[in-house]
Amino acid sequence: MKKLLIGIMAMLPFVLDAQNNAPELYDEMCEPLQAVFCDYVRDDADLRLISNMQGRYLGTMIDDALYGWGYYQSSTGAQSFGQYRKGKMIFGLVLSEDVAKVGSPENYVVYDLYSGDIKRVHTDEGDVELSYPYISKENGEASPYSFKKETYSNGDVFYGEFYNGRRHGYGVYCWANGDIWYGRYKDGYRNGYGMLIKSGNMIYYGKWVGDSKVVE
Repeated sequence: MKKLLIGIMAMLPFVLDAQNNAPELYDEMCEPLQAVFCDYVRDDADLRLISNMQGRYLGTMIDDALYGWGYYQSSTGAQSFGQYRKGKMIFGLVLSEDVAKVGSPENYVVYDLYSGDIKRVHTDEGDVELSYPYISKENGEASPYSFKKETYSNGDVFYGEFYNGRRHGYGVYCWANGDIWYGRYKDGYRNGYGMLIKSGNMIYYGKWVGDSKVVE
């Protein structure tokens, strides 16, 4: 049964989370498929730490291929957080020197890290013409979408998507002690699937609701 569900997941496109009130910029895996994906990884994957000249990967693998949840930092400094399948990222957030990219290979949004504005929205049909609400109106009315870096007095740092000034979408929270959380936010709180990377190279992944991990 599990193999059948995984096969179905491989064929299905990413679909919208209908419960999210904010219009989405990209398609993503719906919650039932997220749950199946997590169960499959939990049963069959191994946690690995790999370092070489190209970069460093901490995450789950199956048959020596990236599979499941992981974090990759390239030798150039770019950081990728997300879900992998058969060695390729299928959904995630990538932080490079001047842009942030969120989504899947076919459906994604690119933000300017300096301004926080959307630079590009791409679907499997091509680039979307940028107009409001993706970008601000000519009269100065700001777009509700943005991507921000927030640094706090205790040394914690947050990178992520905002909608109308609240964390909403995907983000990365970095604690001063080295712990990192990546995943979905809704209305300011961690709500949805994500992963927690603890100092000591441990990863916890699954579903969070109202900032708390759901016990599975």
